[in-house]
Amino acid sequence: MLQVVKECILYGIDKQMLPTDYFRKYLYRKDVINYKNYLSLKEFYQIIGSRKMVFPEVTSILANKLSFYNHCVNLNIPTPTLISYNFNIRWFCNNEIKIITSKESVLQFFQYVFRDSQTEILFLKPTLGEGGQGCFLLKKENLESQIESIYSALISNSYVHQAYVEQHDTINGIFSNSVNTIRIDTYIDINNEAHVLSALMRFGMGNTFTDNTHTGGFYISLNLESGKLQGVGRQDIVEGGKEITHHPNSQVVLDGFQIPFYKEAFQLALKASNALPNRIVGWDVAITDQGPILLEGNESPSLHVTDVACSGYLNNKYIKEILLELKK
Repeated sequence: MLQVVKECILYGIDKQMLPTDYFRKYLYRKDVINYKNYLSLKEFYQIIGSRKMVFPEVTSILANKLSFYNHCVNLNIPTPTLISYNFNIRWFCNNEIKIITSKESVLQFFQYVFRDSQTEILFLKPTLGEGGQGCFLLKKENLESQIESIYSALISNSYVHQAYVEQHDTINGIFSNSVNTIRIDTYIDINNEAHVLSALMRFGMGNTFTDNTHTGGFYISLNLESGKLQGVGRQDIVEGGKEITHHPNSQVVLDGFQIPFYKEAFQLALKASNALPNRIVGWDVAITDQGPILLEGNESPSLHVTDVACSGYLNNKYIKEILLELKK
């Protein structure tokens, strides 16, 4: 306990701020070798808040799921197919606009969409949402009961309605209830060359259909050289902060698990980085049987999560390069 108190004080002095991240990032745990190698909240905001790193015109595309989809399609970047979308009561499909103000009309709309697209599942995401919040998994088989429960949310917000991603059988073997994604952070240096900073894999648990840590999922580091999961999985501290060695549902051992198409996933992230050139972005990539597919780009990536997964982001030469540039 004395060592924890000492380290907490020294971390605060070193970072010149309240040492909240000392606890949020589990730096008090015995397996943390050098607690000063971790980013502080101040350093995090220095990076993602810098106009040298993040540009409003690019951020506006990344933040809007509809704009992001159109940009990806124009550049032949694989991304889930957009079936339909809505702005509150105005609904769009096959170049037609419908004004929808009743549950019966929403039900008829999706009945048509399922029939026309010949799909069984739709994934609905808020157009300006983040963190997996407010998403719905809409299934053809029990459509009426689902519309009953989500109708109010749909017509009071804007959503994109995408084809559900069928992930790789290998990934399904770990957890099949959610699409489990690789979070790949990329960085564009001062010479305009894009680099992969780090990668981690996120998994859902229990009955969740998203893999975000904010919705009960966990994350684990992905080795950039081998494409294997490494270390232990971790929940966000507000979700309990558990360390996970076996997936709680399938009991699959995580450490050493080989992720398919990992090289192709990194190449896809680099392509996306050049297409949407904020200098630092967190990309969410799913792995299908045919290869990687880009789900979205995060203009404000959760560097604190990657910081923990990578045992301290200040060990990364590119992060050091970024902070040095920003100091200048």
